[in-house]
Amino acid sequence: MEIPGLDTEMIDVVAYTQQALASATELARIMDDTNAAAEYERKAAELKSKINAEWWSEKDKSFGDFRGSREEAMPILEAALIRADTLHKPWAVKELLTTKSYLKNHVSGKHEPYVIYHNWVVNTPMETGVADFNKGKAALVTATKYENPFGVYVTGIDRTEEPDSTVLKSRKKTFSYLGAVMTLPTGVQAVASARYGSSDQSLGYIKKLHQSFSYALPGSMYEVSPDFGMITQAWNIYGVAVPIINYFFGIQPRAYEQTISISPRLPTSWDNVSIENVRVGNNALSLAIRKTSEYKEYTIHQTLPEWNLLVDSKGASKVIVNGSEVDLKSLKQNVLKLNGTENRILIYENVNQIK
Repeated sequence: MEIPGLDTEMIDVVAYTQQALASATELARIMDDTNAAAEYERKAAELKSKINAEWWSEKDKSFGDFRGSREEAMPILEAALIRADTLHKPWAVKELLTTKSYLKNHVSGKHEPYVIYHNWVVNTPMETGVADFNKGKAALVTATKYENPFGVYVTGIDRTEEPDSTVLKSRKKTFSYLGAVMTLPTGVQAVASARYGSSDQSLGYIKKLHQSFSYALPGSMYEVSPDFGMITQAWNIYGVAVPIINYFFGIQPRAYEQTISISPRLPTSWDNVSIENVRVGNNALSLAIRKTSEYKEYTIHQTLPEWNLLVDSKGASKVIVNGSEVDLKSLKQNVLKLNGTENRILIYENVNQIK
């Protein structure tokens, strides 16, 4: 991350490396390279275990900005103190002085995770799904401390307590990430929240992104929220499209297998929604979802009838597909396997199970 001196082991590097190894595992399997797949899988599993064991700070309920020795951490802490003091962040100075006192009296002789800047990269283990579920949920709660109505701060210790400063001070003549709220960390939180089952929280971050939409750039948004920086960034759509398509509507494609899994997790306020013409390879999928007090109704259309649709029916007491009731005992892992261009599914659940 673009912070002077923060050049030791960084959490985003290890999280994205683990994700790359997991992806390489799948790619090797597709290519029938079983030896490579086994090696990548071993490394991915080992790194995932190390991230959860060696990068988690229980006292901070967060993954560390970085990992290193106490000697490496002290100059980074001093730089953070100067930054917080220069930006007039008394709450951050107080927190950092407490951390400094802890470091002076804590001698382990080991490399440990340190949460000093509260930089957005601490959330990459949740973005990638590397974090253990309980740690991920706890870290997502911690992350809510470092945001404002437009999104998430790039560096948490820059958080301001002045209510009007976002709009009044964001128009800078010289570009800087100091004090910046950006679409990148906000989008990462939208993805991470959705991945860990918090659709409502994810939708909240998408709404924060929407606060910047057309605020200063008609029809789009700047990378620094709400009105500064570059105007074309792939992560702007990433933070909206991935949560909505992959998690709210639950569309998980495997185009190379001509298979689309569907496991929706709608926000509680979404009762009657649809998405159309989602391109998956040379196929196109449309999905409409309607919730009632008795059941959830999925209407699925795809242009290539030979493709497989794997629909999650976990928790269902009764399932009706195209007018016929399904024998739930015949299903493997509560998954309906369907084909055809059009399918209408009714999934009956207890009222308190509908989400």
